[in-house]
Amino acid sequence: MKVQSVVRGLVVATILAMLGALLPQLASAAPEKASGRYLVRARSSADYTALRAKAVKEGARVVRDLRQVNTMVVSANSATRSSLAADRRTLSVARSGIRKLAAEVGAPNLDAPGLRGATRLKAKAPAATSAAGINPDPAFDYKGLLWDYRRIGLPQGWKTSAGSSRITVAVADTGLDFTHSELAPKVKAVVDFTGLEDPPICKTLFGVSDEDLAAEFGGPVTTDWNGHGSWIGGRIAAALNGTGINGIAPKVNLVALKISQWCGAANDDELLSAFVTAADMGVDVVNISFGGFQDISTPEGQAIYQAYIDAAAYARSKGTIIVAAAGNEASRIGAGGLVIRHGQLSIPGDTAADWPDPFGQVELPGGAPGYVDVSATNRVVVPSSASCPPGTTGDPGDPDADPPVPPDFNATCKPASDPHQAAGPGTKNQLSYFSNYGPRIDIAGPGGARKFNLPNFNRGGTPGFPYTIEDLTNAWEVFSTTSNWAVEIPCFTFTTGSGFPQGECYSTIQGTSMAAPQVVGSLALIASAHPSLRKHPGALIARMKRLANDNVHNNTRAISRTDTSPGDLSGLPCDIGFCHLSGPRISDSDAYGAGLVNVSTP
Repeated sequence: MKVQSVVRGLVVATILAMLGALLPQLASAAPEKASGRYLVRARSSADYTALRAKAVKEGARVVRDLRQVNTMVVSANSATRSSLAADRRTLSVARSGIRKLAAEVGAPNLDAPGLRGATRLKAKAPAATSAAGINPDPAFDYKGLLWDYRRIGLPQGWKTSAGSSRITVAVADTGLDFTHSELAPKVKAVVDFTGLEDPPICKTLFGVSDEDLAAEFGGPVTTDWNGHGSWIGGRIAAALNGTGINGIAPKVNLVALKISQWCGAANDDELLSAFVTAADMGVDVVNISFGGFQDISTPEGQAIYQAYIDAAAYARSKGTIIVAAAGNEASRIGAGGLVIRHGQLSIPGDTAADWPDPFGQVELPGGAPGYVDVSATNRVVVPSSASCPPGTTGDPGDPDADPPVPPDFNATCKPASDPHQAAGPGTKNQLSYFSNYGPRIDIAGPGGARKFNLPNFNRGGTPGFPYTIEDLTNAWEVFSTTSNWAVEIPCFTFTTGSGFPQGECYSTIQGTSMAAPQVVGSLALIASAHPSLRKHPGALIARMKRLANDNVHNNTRAISRTDTSPGDLSGLPCDIGFCHLSGPRISDSDAYGAGLVNVSTP
């Protein structure tokens, strides 16, 4: 089997750092400019009609009607905004902010040198199929590639159910690649919410829109130009078609709720619209991996928070469950989503202004009441070594060289002499080093982690196959489909004889974004196996929690404010603290909630 890294046209290697710097500026920019985008919440449905008429009369443009939660989205000048806020029929007015993909802190340059060439392996016959209830697709039998399936009780669970076509799952994300052979028969509808962005986020920040990419490369405008959404869709329900991979619940159907274009950022109202639309469409489960922290010390912050609560409540009332990634800041999340421990995982060399303390803010949307909040676990903490062969420990690079030498974070060996080591070497199902945790977590799912369960600047290690063949087909992060049009998620294709479709894209990535679809797919299996639970969110979630594996024990430690030592690989100082996992051990309940999701007997 030959593996090729495919880079398509536009490559923005520093996208995550750029978004972190630019999105807050866009979200808070010029409140007194000619117009702004606002969520206007009416006190009642009767008030909504009158308030909407007033908004239009005073020159506001109604961008979206969310009557289901007595909310409208308007583009209005500051005078109209003030007039609407002062109206007795108005409950609140708040600027629609921006949420971004839950992204790993210190994400590597995925296009940097370090990909270990090509290799040729023989595809195995599907040996486990007869006992599984279905005939899993070929990737299932590559050793260590789909390790996460076995952690959640598959293939055993497929003896009971592989899903039902009556169940529909929506992916609220960057879209689904309905041209990919794994997703084409599964995607039953595409709803694009990005056409009403004003200003258009990706075009404004980076000068490129999905429309521009479609014109350049010839793909459909409404496909997934990032790759993230297609990764999630594949993990949930990639087709059982005898090639490549199949999803956790391959017989359920998918709906693409495209809330973001290629750069992975969306307005609050796009998320809220997706949630109420999914409920009205009769969707059973929604996956959301966008989010961030919200300051609720102001009336506007409280209004945004309550809007998310109302949207989840509406969805629940229609029988729809919303499952959210908890976030990748290594922050402790308490009741209601409140951040109850200081700091977020920071990068050595950065300043405190780069990583503001979220203490006292809330995690949205997953932390808000009504959402299922999912933390991430790793595969195994691979121990460090007394000695490492040359070329296996990564390279910090040299940005000052001419030309600059990019970093190589793809370490396959970690020296035991490194100051920072992950707790619990050799143990499985540990809280991923980046994952948020705390009393608010409902359940955990496999989200992967670097080989040594540490950030890249502490020589956290390789994602595994197909970035390296050092460990054959073992993946330390999580493997799935991605979009054939992706410009952000790296694309790997496979040659003849591999069991994979030719010229189509797959990738290995990590995050609570990868954990959430494990839970979504599991809920879909449970609903398929027990039709009486369908449209009863409370009962369905309760069964999922009862089935969870609670025999998991965490050793991962919290980030430390006082450890200001340099990064192991980068050597840069950590003057602000919170760079290293050298704080107290995180408890099992904080790490896993009810436990690690398990559908061995759905």
